[in-house]
Amino acid sequence: MCDSFVALPPATAGKSIILAKSADCRVNEAHALLHLPRRTHNPGEMLLATHIMIPQAEETCDVILSRSFWTWGGEIGLNEYGVAIGNEAVYSTVMKDEKDDGLITMDLLRLGLERAKTARQAVQIIGDLVHRFGQGGNCEVCGNSHFDSSFLIADTTEAWILETAGREWAAKKTNSIDSISNAYTIHSDWDLCSLGEQEPGLDWNARIADLTKLEELGSIERQQTTAGFLNDIGKNITIRDAFNLLRSHPDGYHPSKPNGHPICSHAGPGSGLWNACGAMASEVGPDGMIGWFTGTSGTCTSIFKPVFPGLDLPDMGTYPSETFDPQSMWWIGELLHRRAMADFDNAVPAIRKDFDALEDKFIIEARSVIKGTRIEKQQFMDECFRRAAEATSRWIYLLAGRKDLQFADPAFGEAWAQYNREAGLTGMPA
Repeated sequence: MCDSFVALPPATAGKSIILAKSADCRVNEAHALLHLPRRTHNPGEMLLATHIMIPQAEETCDVILSRSFWTWGGEIGLNEYGVAIGNEAVYSTVMKDEKDDGLITMDLLRLGLERAKTARQAVQIIGDLVHRFGQGGNCEVCGNSHFDSSFLIADTTEAWILETAGREWAAKKTNSIDSISNAYTIHSDWDLCSLGEQEPGLDWNARIADLTKLEELGSIERQQTTAGFLNDIGKNITIRDAFNLLRSHPDGYHPSKPNGHPICSHAGPGSGLWNACGAMASEVGPDGMIGWFTGTSGTCTSIFKPVFPGLDLPDMGTYPSETFDPQSMWWIGELLHRRAMADFDNAVPAIRKDFDALEDKFIIEARSVIKGTRIEKQQFMDECFRRAAEATSRWIYLLAGRKDLQFADPAFGEAWAQYNREAGLTGMPA
């Protein structure tokens, strides 16, 4: 599933606010990185979200959005005002009461980014939309999955946790370090709640949480991992720390076996069909803002690249789908990720040594570019995407040339062979 975390001053370096998320989806559920420019809309205009139509806002913000190819909404994003949001699937006891299609988690995230200038405003906007239109409809590219929504929302000064259940919601301000996973976390410590006037002392979690999926999903363990990682650092948390946490695995982890609940998940006998399909770490501080996105799957075999709201995104090839496309940046990344799975213990550390060095250069260079002109930022983005593509292609070539590259675990190899057949991808290790 997914994990989101936030760090605010005084816990961060440079007085920045860092919000990050690893988005886990089905293994062939390609993600697209989009730039949605600021727009004005006609009175009475409607928009078609994933399943239903709702009224459009008079004006929508400039947004960088990462989304599954088939949804209207997104998994993670950052807007021109420094509002960043990550979402989570959560499971409530009232979900079964929603019989009709409504807004889904990803729709609500995009609507919050498009309509809010602060985190507090995003909380109210998403809460009002839930109350008015409800939540319902399939939330997965395959099958028929339904769930409620929680969000971690940050801006230039503060962050909020927002949790929903059906048409109700509760929210609270975060601590300087906080994280969420696929579980409700708010009890009677909420700052805002749709049921607050009726029940001032309401224990939100006790009222609405369905606890049956927590052990299966490892929700508590993953939340403890992200919170523990950041608390162990304590002060001067950096964007590099966020990258490292997003691509972390438990000690001794291997995706062929059910041994722990990683933040960077890989499909296989140990994790089922769930895979880290995209990740973001936003950095909003006194000098400006950067959204660092992978735009590719397998965070431990990916490179975070800088993106600035308000500017056109670099060329990423064709828009991806669930079928392999050699012209799509997301699927090119899979040529590396899926080869690396065949020698997980050796290939991933070697790739990371190379990619970490490149990311470190991006981070250092970004310190001056963030205060630069639009032209300088555009050139920097284009150059970083180009260098990342070259590094990825180099490693694809190196692994493709290894005659010994094959899966030692037959079940793990067959699982990836099946995923590749479903995507129409050939020439992978067996």
